[in-house]
Amino acid sequence: MSDPSFPVPTSFQVSNDGSQVEEKKTGYLNYEVEPGFTIRLRQNIDPAMDPKKLKRIVSNRVAAQKSRWKKLQYIDDLVKKSRDLNVSMLRSQVEMASEQKQCLEREKMELKECMAGWIQRFISDQGEIEANTAEIERLKKKMAHMI
Repeated sequence: MSDPSFPVPTSFQVSNDGSQVEEKKTGYLNYEVEPGFTIRLRQNIDPAMDPKKLKRIVSNRVAAQKSRWKKLQYIDDLVKKSRDLNVSMLRSQVEMASEQKQCLEREKMELKECMAGWIQRFISDQGEIEANTAEIERLKKKMAHMI
């Protein structure tokens, strides 16, 4: 019986270094760990190697590759969460700044209206002062003629 968690080799390629002294051959094993997830392993294969040992070596390498893959996915997830947090923080800051801008614009309009009222009052007061000054001058002249 085969172990269901052990990946099945999908292809096997052997390349010979050209040296006849060396009995070992460098082979590439492609294992499909999950559908769509294939791992290429380079292994100096000894034809006399125990199949259990080979299975353990391949299994360990597959586990290490899966671990590295999971670590990369974890890091990618953390980066994505960090970006999302930064975006949400920036959005909240933009919303606060927008609300503050609207509040300041309302305050600016109120101040402009208040200043327009003061200017109107100043102009009317200025006209009244000029009228009173003219009346005082007239009364002074009249008093000077009476004396």
